[in-house]
Amino acid sequence: MSEDLSAGTLRTVTSLIQNRWWIGAPLMVIIVLYVLPLAGAPPAINPNELARIELGVAMADGARLDIGPVALVYGLSEDVARRGVRIYSDKAPGLSILAAPVTLLLGPLLPPVPDTGLPAFWPLRHLLTLLLVALPTAGLAFVIVAGVPGADPFRRSGLAIIIALATPLWAYATVFFGHAPAAVLVTVAWVLLLRPGVAERPPHRLHALLGGAAAGFAVTVEYPTVLLAGVIFGALIVRRTPLSILGWAAAGTIVGLLPALSYHQLAFGAPWLTGYAFKAHTEFQAIHARGVLGVSLPSLEALWGVLFSVRRGLFYFSPILMLAPLGLWRMARRRGFRDVAPLSFAITVYVLFAAGFVDWEAGWCTAARHLVPIVPLLAIPALNALVNFDSGWSWKVLAAGLIAISGVNAALSISLTPFFPPQFDVPLAQLVLPSLADGAGLHNIMSAAIGVPAIAVVIAILVVTVAALGWASSRVLQMPRRWVAAVFAVTIGAQLLWLGWRGTGATTEVELMRAQVLQRLGYECLAERIERDTAMSGPYIPRRR
Repeated sequence: MSEDLSAGTLRTVTSLIQNRWWIGAPLMVIIVLYVLPLAGAPPAINPNELARIELGVAMADGARLDIGPVALVYGLSEDVARRGVRIYSDKAPGLSILAAPVTLLLGPLLPPVPDTGLPAFWPLRHLLTLLLVALPTAGLAFVIVAGVPGADPFRRSGLAIIIALATPLWAYATVFFGHAPAAVLVTVAWVLLLRPGVAERPPHRLHALLGGAAAGFAVTVEYPTVLLAGVIFGALIVRRTPLSILGWAAAGTIVGLLPALSYHQLAFGAPWLTGYAFKAHTEFQAIHARGVLGVSLPSLEALWGVLFSVRRGLFYFSPILMLAPLGLWRMARRRGFRDVAPLSFAITVYVLFAAGFVDWEAGWCTAARHLVPIVPLLAIPALNALVNFDSGWSWKVLAAGLIAISGVNAALSISLTPFFPPQFDVPLAQLVLPSLADGAGLHNIMSAAIGVPAIAVVIAILVVTVAALGWASSRVLQMPRRWVAAVFAVTIGAQLLWLGWRGTGATTEVELMRAQVLQRLGYECLAERIERDTAMSGPYIPRRR
């Protein structure tokens, strides 16, 4: 392929316009499913979200970095740093920096907190998540599939649905964390600088500058992506990219990093010091004191945990991504190691980082949240395998089954809450399904606007997800729809039976933790009923409030 990236991009955009129905309809389905959970006001606030939003509000309200005055209104997060008498967010500042102008411009349109000039927390949280996380992540799927060889627009639409609705990107598109935006930025940097699938020519100066800025700001949003930025620049050097182009890319990276470096200087006294060096919470201090900022040598337990465990394993929650090694092999056979080598190295380095993190379970979350920034990099070869590997009907049945399992896991991950405490060994079986059976469900726009029961919305989400992925599987794998329906029915039925079996015989500790989660979501009566039932069946341990 000798076409220039600009010409290839122009043809892709033209193709999207010419096939606007087949692109527009899947995109709208993805956006609706991503936006639905952005409603409600549960009693408890996630500390990760709280710290990021308070920094954004502080910058918008008074051009300050100290979040203490804002915390008096919204509450004090656990994820903070203390330096002297001042309180700061200890998170990477990128998402908060983006939130500041949005809050400044649109905050006055939101209902205020009484007796303050600040917008109410939950409407602001939903608005920021919509604009800065959900919508960019919804579009990310179409960026990823644009360069998959051998796929016409119809199959690319199907691939986009698969990556959007059958991976943890869905769950992390609904929360104000940095992982999904970092995935978007890393993908943009990867496409602009390494130009996968196109001619072996260096990027244009403008692409180098923009790609470098995306890579730098990815680090500003999520610190560990510095590893991926390093892989990108290493690949450019190995490819003997002209110094002038490397200079443009480096300049862009510095621009992207400047907000973080400035924040570190102003808040913590030096550009290289982060909030992790000033952790206020003693338990978190102990975690980050081990190794280098909480990262040490990888362990087999953590490696298994972040990849395959039923508690956090990325490949357990999204087994379709296990096709990545097969896709890398196919890509190497088609084009050699030019694209495969940096992909393989980036994935390996980042997985080892996640497995070396002392707190690899990463608190209350779904799947291995520290691996979310490389989901697009895993998706590129996995989708290549779906399109370009054909080993008969057995392969198609296997692939359709993996898509079905991944989709149901992704839908269940947002059906109640995407925040799973690590006390649950099998959170989908021990927390989500029992709570859905009790009538609980996610806070959502339909319930908030017109009073539709949450469980009815959950059922609708599951039906739409299965239907969309069934259509996508039929297109991508070129299988008759009745065969896809049969594979989905058998696979999903077996999966739900297995989850139901794993959820039986819950211990007292597990049920009390489930009650605590439901209480935090606002299901007080249901939480109290679970506590009463647990007290009658075994030793009672009061729930922490």
